Amino acid sequence: MNYPNYEKISEFIILLVIILSGFITTAVFKLNNFSTFPNLDEMLWYQRSITFWDKISEFDFSGLVQSLQPGITVYWFAGFLMKFIDFDFGDVARRIAEKKAEGLDFNAVINTNDIVIYETYNTASFVFNTPLLLLTAIFFILFYCLLRKLKFNKIVSSFSVFFVATNYFFVYWNTPSDKMLNIFLVLSFLAFLIYANSIRNRHTCSLWNQISQRKCLIMSAVFGAWAVLSKISAMFILPFYFFTLIFYAWPLDKHKIKSMAKDYLIWIIIFIFVCIIFLPSIIVNPSEVYSLFFDSSKDSVVNRSYSGGGYLSGLSDYSTLLVNVAFMSPAVIYLLLVFFFFKFKKKYRYLFISLPKKHLKIITAFILLFILMVTILCSNHDTRFMSPAFMLVNIFPAIGVYVLIEVLREKFKFPKNIYLVAMLVLFLTQLMMIISNGLLMKEVMKKIAGVE
Repeated sequence: MNYPNYEKISEFIILLVIILSGFITTAVFKLNNFSTFPNLDEMLWYQRSITFWDKISEFDFSGLVQSLQPGITVYWFAGFLMKFIDFDFGDVARRIAEKKAEGLDFNAVINTNDIVIYETYNTASFVFNTPLLLLTAIFFILFYCLLRKLKFNKIVSSFSVFFVATNYFFVYWNTPSDKMLNIFLVLSFLAFLIYANSIRNRHTCSLWNQISQRKCLIMSAVFGAWAVLSKISAMFILPFYFFTLIFYAWPLDKHKIKSMAKDYLIWIIIFIFVCIIFLPSIIVNPSEVYSLFFDSSKDSVVNRSYSGGGYLSGLSDYSTLLVNVAFMSPAVIYLLLVFFFFKFKKKYRYLFISLPKKHLKIITAFILLFILMVTILCSNHDTRFMSPAFMLVNIFPAIGVYVLIEVLREKFKFPKNIYLVAMLVLFLTQLMMIISNGLLMKEVMKKIAGVE
């Protein structure tokens, strides 16, 4: 067997095992948390999807934006299946009213193993989430491939995917629109980095390489449009990508400025084109899209979603935010500390030589600025609103695993398959955490709902 082909096959098999481990983790979390919904949002997207597809099938492009999210990609990629099941959304409203009348929080009641409520929506939830899981699997593969294109080694790329895949927050707990935002924003950003990195040496590239790089630019614009159609916070990439081009092209000259402006314009044109295709209201009913941002009432992006108390009010939420992240995956926090420890030790800097430093700098900037944007502009500083940044954070603990094991291998002469052992240990640890936390949360939810 040809050695390079064998390497590629083994690499692909390991990636599939990682994806499977992610789905197992999600299944254990779902079963251990009483097979119920984490919040009401999933149910709300059922009726919105039905409304969206009714209008699309009738070529009526008014009323397609039904939420501040706006979650258009949820309708396209998952919601169309709602047309094929017998589902009474009015039952949701009735149950909410009943619980409120009893003075109970509907979410809390759902999470105390209310079999009646779960059975009512079990089929709808399964049908709705099937395309989301398939899309998530595709995301893991593309996430890995893009990291490899950015010159991250197999170990770092594999563990980056592993940490995201086995974190139930990203795969299950997030709302449908947040899942779409995570997938498309991260892919758009990484694809854009591949293209931006080619600016400096483009004149020396072959025609084939230039065509390949253009594909990354187009891919980034398409994914970027889908990210914005998922959630308005993805608009962050419009200014950030321009400064990313400057960062990679620096120092600037006339030729680079001309090329950079052309690249950015091409990206914007493709971005707008894709937005119009998936949300025809932009052309047919522009006032509807305009009101999403600038409606004079409180129900607009500017007046409601992004009208927080500013940076200082956001600081008070960071303690809760860090607790939430640690609760989701403590190993990530510890390995992130490992990364910082080795990073700032001169003795171990040689371990970082093979890593793409320029990419790590811009990824760090994305993470910090995205979190800062949500903190400053958004009145709700929930962890899920920052989850695209936290998905990218997983690259750094993956590097932490790599440098830690390399140090141990040098000292104790461990074989290279120690990485697989480490991944198995982390996987089993995560499962144990999910089971123990599930038992704890069950008791907490019972207390909240007043159920004995």
